[in-house]
Amino acid sequence: MLPDDVAAGDLDPSVRRDLRTLDKANAEAVARHLVMVGRLADEDPALALRHARAARERASRIGVVRETVGVAAYHAGEWQEALGELRAARRILGGATLLPLIADCERGLGRPDRALAIARGDDARDLSGEERLEMLIVEAGARLDLGEADKAVVTLQRADLAPGQVGPEATRLYYAYAEALLAAGRDDDAVTWFMNAAAADVDDLTDAELRVVELTDPDFTPAPSEPVPAPSEPGILVDDYDAVLLDLDGTVFAGHAPLPGAIEAVAALPADRIRYVTNNASRRPAEVAVHLREIGFDATPQQVVTSAQAGARLVAEQVPAGSTVLVVGTDGLAAEVAEVGLVPTRTADDKPRAVVQGHSPHTDWASLSEAALAIAAGALWVATNVDPTLPNERGFLIGNGSMVAAVASATKATPQVAGKPARPLLRDAIADVASDKPLVVGDRLDTDIEGANAVGADSLLVLTGVSTLRDVLVAAPEQRPTHIAVGLGALGAPVSISVIAGRHPWTVTGDGTALQIVGPADDAADDVAPESALPALVAAAWERGISADQAAQLAVTSDNSAVAGLLRSLGIG
Repeated sequence: MLPDDVAAGDLDPSVRRDLRTLDKANAEAVARHLVMVGRLADEDPALALRHARAARERASRIGVVRETVGVAAYHAGEWQEALGELRAARRILGGATLLPLIADCERGLGRPDRALAIARGDDARDLSGEERLEMLIVEAGARLDLGEADKAVVTLQRADLAPGQVGPEATRLYYAYAEALLAAGRDDDAVTWFMNAAAADVDDLTDAELRVVELTDPDFTPAPSEPVPAPSEPGILVDDYDAVLLDLDGTVFAGHAPLPGAIEAVAALPADRIRYVTNNASRRPAEVAVHLREIGFDATPQQVVTSAQAGARLVAEQVPAGSTVLVVGTDGLAAEVAEVGLVPTRTADDKPRAVVQGHSPHTDWASLSEAALAIAAGALWVATNVDPTLPNERGFLIGNGSMVAAVASATKATPQVAGKPARPLLRDAIADVASDKPLVVGDRLDTDIEGANAVGADSLLVLTGVSTLRDVLVAAPEQRPTHIAVGLGALGAPVSISVIAGRHPWTVTGDGTALQIVGPADDAADDVAPESALPALVAAAWERGISADQAAQLAVTSDNSAVAGLLRSLGIG
């Protein structure tokens, strides 16, 4: 409930202008919820986030609304939600101003390496002023997370560290610099900068004065704190998540054959926490479930979420109920369009309000031409997915993205995309399973993994389909997985075997086009899984910034025969 004293007019006029595309009643409700976010941000972050979510339910396509949800989630410590919303806002609004918050969310999720990749990326170079300072502080924090205190100090020395400044920006910079100096063992310098932070802190934002006393008064006794629990042993990967979102082609099967170990790995998962999430729009959920059962998986239609469903919903959100929609794809896609209250057609002569295009093995010149005619006449265009290829047991076939490219070439138009890596499909799957911490599992960096990053979810890349180990070594930050493994068996294995940002028992030496993976000591080697060398190799490649040209020529060796054999099987040894 919104208090009676909350008025839409209390919202900043520039924000209200962004709501003008909504109808009047809806815009007023959204504005009142946004006002409540501002009121509650400091005193009750959790309630502020609930109001932000209520605004999003009414205006999910308004950039400032998504930004507000992201910031509210950030202040409430809901890092995964914050990450997804801030990325969505950035896609809508453009620019780089949200990058520091996005990078800090990666730190909150325990992924300092990703925070560093964002901070050092090309987009971050456009930052200036307060945003540049925030990014430097985040980058230094990520360095500290990784135990790189000296590098954190150097990072903050790129900012204006001149003493005597006052205000929140100077306070936060001086305090962060003092923390970095302290971590680097430079206690006397740290005291000086905590004193500078205390002098700058006119709004009493930090405990800088207390830190000075703590570091200089030998009689100071800190207040008792709760005991810190000892780190627990690494658990099983799947136990860290409340849902597993599985891609199909190239992940659990290839064409009409299950991939090795996939049936057993999936059977070990709780059935109610599984969703099969596919970019292939050629079949309805019931048909997909039948196919899965035929090849050995225990699947139900309720566990299947397709890009055809997501594409139909995306169209239904933007055109009036009962509108005619031109379908390029299978009868299954047409049925999904009808399911959301729209009228499917196959001809542009019916003057459709929208075109939805999905994969079909029977798509031909005539159907693509009908789409081009409708789009040229002003129809909304939604593609269920833009995968250029479709893997099966024979290799890689033509995918929907290649057909979409033909229509784009003819019309000079760009479609909205429902499937991965766009958010709608994964968003629908996460909502369907009511997940707070999903794991996205797939074989493609450019769809499954990028899609997971777009919604702020962790991901596992399996090397059973399109993307290769060489591809992962040079993956752009937005396409970097959380975990990597040779197959789905990693779901039931310890986290340490697959997690890329972890501490690995392997050392990677060399540079350029020659790397070597050095194993643990002989007395410990028998207890270390050879597969755990893969995330160690990937982490080292990302840290070195290996180029695509270097990766193409890269040869990786190992003193461990099992690892060497694994590398050879993956085409890189």
